[in-house]
Amino acid sequence: MPLALPPLFHVGIVVSDLDNALADYERRWGVKADRLTDLDFHDALLHGEPVSSSARYGFINTGASQIELIQPLSGRSPYTEFLQSNGEGVHHLAYVVDSVDEHLSTLREVGENVRVIFDATAAGQARFVYLDGLAHGPIIELIEMTRVER
Repeated sequence: MPLALPPLFHVGIVVSDLDNALADYERRWGVKADRLTDLDFHDALLHGEPVSSSARYGFINTGASQIELIQPLSGRSPYTEFLQSNGEGVHHLAYVVDSVDEHLSTLREVGENVRVIFDATAAGQARFVYLDGLAHGPIIELIEMTRVER
């Protein structure tokens, strides 16, 4: 049974210095970030354990989708883990879905061995989860908007 995902929303890239990465994209591609956002996660789950962390995000519009640059700021997060084990690079492919829980249920029904790495709510506007074991290479992010228009 094929996995039904909507169009790609963004590609998440973890960086150690967001300002430097944004300057590099501006120099190479002639583009600037559409928005910069700092988010704090106080009630997130990382590998099923409660964590608090924060990160800075910069979004670059590429037309059909976006590039999301992510710099971890504090605490333990999937981003700090990624930097420690891989260095900077592509972390995830993101898709906006109507219901994260429905997608997880469907994956379990078809027998996919998928692990939830991170489960968090962003500023009361969206829930997102990172799934490992669903793609060869990057993590898959499912985003469920709760307040913001898609």
